[in-house]
Amino acid sequence: MSMISAPAGLCWLLPLALLAGCQTHLEPVSYSPDFQHKTLANGSTEILPVECLKPASKDDFGLDEDFVPLLPPGCANNLTLMRMVEQPDDLAHGRPTGPTMAAPVGRAAQVYIEGYDRAELRRRQDEQQARADRQEKQ
Repeated sequence: MSMISAPAGLCWLLPLALLAGCQTHLEPVSYSPDFQHKTLANGSTEILPVECLKPASKDDFGLDEDFVPLLPPGCANNLTLMRMVEQPDDLAHGRPTGPTMAAPVGRAAQVYIEGYDRAELRRRQDEQQARADRQEKQ
C-alpha cells in the first residue's frame, strides 16, 4: 500500500516543480516615443519615429532562411500614432492646450447632484425642436 501511495503523492509535486522554473513576468518593452524631422533626397522633410530609424530585429532564434526581418520594437506603434494625430507637427513639438470646456461638466454635475428637472428638460427639448424646424424651412 505504501508503494502505491508514494508515487501518487509525488504526482502533484512534479508539475509544481516544473512551473516553478517558468518565467511568470515579462519585462515591459521600452522604446523611444520621440519623432524627428528627416530631410529626403528631393529636399522635402517628413516626420519619422526615432524607433523606425533603427535596424530591423535580428534572428535571435536561429530560423535562418525562414526568418523575416520585422520592424524594430516600437516602430509600428509610433507609425500608428502618427496616423492618428490631428497635426503631425505636434509629434515633434507639442502645442499648449487651451482652456477646458467646463460648462458640459458643470451641467452634468448639477444634474447628478440635483436630479433631472422634468419641466426644464421638456422646455429644452421643445427649444431644440423649434430650432431644427426653423433650419429645415430655410
